[in-house]
Amino acid sequence: MSAALIQKAVDAYEAPLVGENLPASTLKGVLSAFPLVWVQFLRHLGCIYCKGLVTEIREFLASWPERAPFLVFVHPNTLEEGQRFFQTYYPGAVHIADPKLQLYRLFRVRRASPLSELHPKNLLRLLSLLRRGLANERPTADPWILHAAFLFRQGDLIWSYYARKLSDVPEWKRLL
Repeated sequence: MSAALIQKAVDAYEAPLVGENLPASTLKGVLSAFPLVWVQFLRHLGCIYCKGLVTEIREFLASWPERAPFLVFVHPNTLEEGQRFFQTYYPGAVHIADPKLQLYRLFRVRRASPLSELHPKNLLRLLSLLRRGLANERPTADPWILHAAFLFRQGDLIWSYYARKLSDVPEWKRLL
């Protein structure tokens, strides 16, 4: 997806956001509230890959230098489900509930295919996450939506990452 197309869509999006700890009520306001804003789209909140990703992001940001971006999670669940999830996996997190997947469509977040579940890397990551004590639960929203990450500088998109399979995780060090 081209950065210019996403930027144009983001600039035109005017619907109010539903979330917690947001610095503004609009997408454009959130993206321009801080010099660097990291928008992390998540899979459904019952997903073991989602839990692992959020835990890894929390650990990564805890070790980040002072110039860490403002992190905003977007999830396909309700606000209440998001509050319960983040209370456990990332207390105090900023998150946007998007159960109608409007932002997911706006950012062109990919969907997995049923066959992609069988990829060997998914199994290896699943086993790693199980060893860390995480569990997979019944899907609580769209079970096929994938992760995606976007970094904005002063409201302008400067980096994006789209997962291709359930277990994909970007190299966070590229954000430094």
